[in-house]
Amino acid sequence: MQKKKYEYKKRVTEVAREEFFDKGYKETSMRSISQKSKVGLSNIYNYFKNKDDILKEILSPLISELTLLLNEHNEPQHIDLRVFYSNQILDHNIQRYLHLVTKYKRELKLLLFDSQGSIYEDFKEDLIQLQTKIGLEYMEKMKEKYPNINTNISSFFIHNIGSWFVNTLAEIVSHELTQEEISEFFLDYIRFSTAGWDKIMNKSN
Repeated sequence: MQKKKYEYKKRVTEVAREEFFDKGYKETSMRSISQKSKVGLSNIYNYFKNKDDILKEILSPLISELTLLLNEHNEPQHIDLRVFYSNQILDHNIQRYLHLVTKYKRELKLLLFDSQGSIYEDFKEDLIQLQTKIGLEYMEKMKEKYPNINTNISSFFIHNIGSWFVNTLAEIVSHELTQEEISEFFLDYIRFSTAGWDKIMNKSN
C-alpha cells in the first residue's frame, strides 16, 4: 500500500512539474494534473493540500540549495580579503553558480517568471531583499575584521547589487546558453564585481 501511495505521489509530482514548466503555475489546473497523471482529483488531495503544496514539493530542492548558497556568503571563512585575488575562491564561486543554474534551469525559470498566483509570486523581490540584508551584514562583519576598509556604502547601492544578481540569474535561465558560455559569463561577472568592490572598499591590510 505504501509503495502504491509513493508511486501515485511521484506520478502527480512528475506530471505537475511538466505542466508548470510548460504553462506556468497560473495556467495549470489541478484537474489537468489529475487527468494527465491518471490519479483521481480526490486522491491527489490525500498527498497534497493544494496546488501550492505541489509547487513547494517541486521547487524545494532549488530553494534549499539557493538558501544554502546565500547563507554561506557570510560564514567566517568568507569574511576574508582574499576574495579579491584568490583564484581558488573564484573557481569555487563559479562552480557553485554554474551548478545551480544548470541543474535547476527550468525550476529557476518557473520560480522567477511563471509563479504568478502562487505562494512564490513575490519570490524575486523577496530574494532581492534577502540579498540586501546579507550584503549589509557582510559589510558589518568585514568592518569588524578589517577596521581600515571603507564600508560607508549606501544600502540602496547594496540593494541594487542584489537586484543585479537576481536579474542576472533570470537572464541566464531565459537564454539558451551552453555550460561553457555560462561558466565564461560567471568568470567575467565575478571578476568585474570583485574588482568593483575592491575599489569601493579601498581595502587595506
